[in-house]
This record gives sequence, C-alpha cells and structure tokens, in this order.
Amino acid sequence: MNPFTGFSHIYLPVRDVDESIDFYTKNLGFRLLRKYTLAEGAAPSAYLELGGVLLELTQARRPLPAEGDYVEPRIGLAVTDMDAAWADLVAKGVEPVREPYDARTFWGRQAQVKDPNGYGISLREWAPPDQPRFDDWQPKHAGVTRLA
Repeated sequence: MNPFTGFSHIYLPVRDVDESIDFYTKNLGFRLLRKYTLAEGAAPSAYLELGGVLLELTQARRPLPAEGDYVEPRIGLAVTDMDAAWADLVAKGVEPVREPYDARTFWGRQAQVKDPNGYGISLREWAPPDQPRFDDWQPKHAGVTRLA
C-alpha cells in the first residue's frame, strides 16, 4: 500500500512574507490560513491555500534572485478563462512575463507572470477534453512526441 496521499504543501522562500501574502491573496485568489513565528523576534511564515493546496511562505535564508531578475516558474495555476485572468492581472499591475500562447505539452493556452520575489508563475487554461488525467492526450504540434 502506498503511504503517500498527495502534496502536503509547496515551500516558497520569499524576500518579504507580508508582501508575498498581499500579492498571492489580492492578485491570485489565495486565502491566508495562518501567519506565525517560531520564536520571539523571528521572521514570520504563513500558510496560504488555493484549491486545497498549501503554499508555505517563509523568509528566505539564502539569497533570492536579484531585484528585477526572473526565475522560471516555480508554481502553475489553472485558470478557467485565460483572457479574463490575464486582463485582471495586468490591470492590477502584476508584472507580465509571457502573454497567453498556445501550449505545446497540453491542449490549451498558458501564460506567465512574475511575483514580487522574481519567481515565475505559469497560468494554464486546459482545452477540453484535455486535463491532467486525460489518458488520450496526443501532441498537436510538430516536434512534440508523447513518450508515456
């Protein structure tokens, strides 16, 4: 019997926990579950939730990307309407990285934005019937080959 049941959380070290809480809750719809410290005077940490997955924000102990730098996406979020999500994020001043485009590894579109720490966030809009567990997926683009 497999003792693993799913993701517990995704750990994301950040420059400023409060700034990151603000970004993820106001722009991406995450919900703050708890904010805490492990010792008096210690930097805070927080649990945010979206779709049943916890995002743990902690004060970075190692250097993060330099201000203005970009790191390839660390998380991906599903959206139901890419055009509306994209317009909303741009209107809120979220930094765009790559405008919506036709995806190559799934049927649908994706785009990328950047969080205040320089981490990329991938947005995915799945085109039915494709979805993460769609067994009949086949590539629609030249050069992409399904291996499993």
